[in-house]
Amino acid sequence: MNDSSNPDLRSPSGEADSDPEAQAEFSERRELLVSFLWLFIPVSIVLAGIFYAFSNQTQKYELQTALIREEAALSNASQLTSLIFVQKLSDLFVLAEGEVLRTYLHEESLKNWVRVAREFSLFARRKPKYMQIRYLDEHGVEVIRINNIGGEQEIVPRAQMQDKGGRYYFKESFQLNPGAIYISPLDLNVEKGVIEQPIRPTIRFATPVVDGYGEKRGVLIINYDPQELLQRIEDIFTARLGQAVMLNSDGYWLIGKPKEELWGFMYGREETFKDDRPDVWHAMESSDKGSFFSDDGLFVFQKTYPMDMSKQGTLENIEFSQLDSPRERQVGERHWIYLSHISKDKIEELTLKRLMVAAVTYLLLFFVTALISLFFARNSVQKKIAYRQLKQFATTDALTGLSNRRELEKVGDREFRRAERFNRELSVMMLDLDHFKEINDTHNHTMGDEVLRHVVEILAKVTRGQDILFRYGGEEFLMLLPETHEKGAKFLASRICTLVADNAYESEHVRIPVTISIGVSTIEPSDKSYHEILIRADQALYQAKRTGRNRVVVYDDSIADLPTES
Repeated sequence: MNDSSNPDLRSPSGEADSDPEAQAEFSERRELLVSFLWLFIPVSIVLAGIFYAFSNQTQKYELQTALIREEAALSNASQLTSLIFVQKLSDLFVLAEGEVLRTYLHEESLKNWVRVAREFSLFARRKPKYMQIRYLDEHGVEVIRINNIGGEQEIVPRAQMQDKGGRYYFKESFQLNPGAIYISPLDLNVEKGVIEQPIRPTIRFATPVVDGYGEKRGVLIINYDPQELLQRIEDIFTARLGQAVMLNSDGYWLIGKPKEELWGFMYGREETFKDDRPDVWHAMESSDKGSFFSDDGLFVFQKTYPMDMSKQGTLENIEFSQLDSPRERQVGERHWIYLSHISKDKIEELTLKRLMVAAVTYLLLFFVTALISLFFARNSVQKKIAYRQLKQFATTDALTGLSNRRELEKVGDREFRRAERFNRELSVMMLDLDHFKEINDTHNHTMGDEVLRHVVEILAKVTRGQDILFRYGGEEFLMLLPETHEKGAKFLASRICTLVADNAYESEHVRIPVTISIGVSTIEPSDKSYHEILIRADQALYQAKRTGRNRVVVYDDSIADLPTES
């Protein structure tokens, strides 16, 4: 073990010391100078020829630039959708394959029913975007139903359960093979045959539930409120050069039109984009993404397939059933379409501006040549900056500025392979703020966000250069500790626990005490991936919460069989 395991040592270079990508620092000034010289020198020699070429290529350039920007934005919306869907599918299997539900299936007693209801209620509390969590029996009758309304969880009495056997989502999901997934269309929530008002967009994730003998016993369904997802997509659309819309696979508008034109299929309206623009619809049918020109301008589109795991990415420890039957293939083809339209007038407006600049360039000779060269150079650099910002957005938590779970997948695997290859130590800390929901409930979510930032500032002060801190989710954080053995990790965790407890959050009007629970685990020779270390750290964290909070627990065999929090 080298000295980096000492918790008091710091590396001034931080994470960049071990990441070659971070060492390749982007120099905007250098890139700008290189791009400018590359354009200015030949242009200054053949000015007249460049003017002629420029006047002919202006429109093409504008279209290409607009195309790149629109494609990047639509791709970003698609990736955001995929990331959120994978998280929801993971939650679905956690509940469907849980031992508490399995126990109830083998002994349908009131005691076991209460245990399942409480577990579902706890899960709903931790997942406020889930409007409902339900278990339906093989006939479609609700057995357990949790309503999540305004952050309050309601366990619906058994006498009030409803028969959902006739609903499409039950019929579709119950016919699937065990381990397969059903994702409903994005539609509006319906209660007792009436569209709920105000409208509540809903997506239902469902999978068959089987008992210990492999017999299908019903369906587990999660009703997800996608309002936040739709708002984030709408925000992406707002910043676009073109007019962007979101369509379902039948061509009905979901985003991007006046409210009275949205969700037409729920109200029996027949007007669709497919009927409004059949030429555009026909061009989109044969491809998942692309662009094309028409008399009305440039169209750019991107399809997102919620049932296609090859497009969604992988979900760890889950094997998805193949869609074998014609009915299942049809469900698998369900998709959303993100479409952006840049009008011909807009393109001509941009083109005209370029031509005016070109004319001035020809008259002012070398002076304007330099200006044009500088313009192109800056445009090139801005694209690179935009790409880096997109990459950072996809891997960074917006609230705390820490790396998120997506980045953890890459960094965690890298550090594990390094420790394994060179026989080095590697530890993991799972950190969870104690009673954080009470802070949100007592003060408000804005104050809760301030408390999270306060804790992150404390963690940043004691995090060593080689350590890597992530926001794992909600009030949970994870710290990778390369080159750190169990003793060093425990020392650092104890120090963090003390600092957080001793430094309450204070503002002008309020003082909020904060404590933190920490679970610690270290690499073992039998480990196959960093996920195994993480799971042990999570078990240790649960033990810390279970035994009183505001403490550090290091994983050992005595807590190996204890359950973890959902």
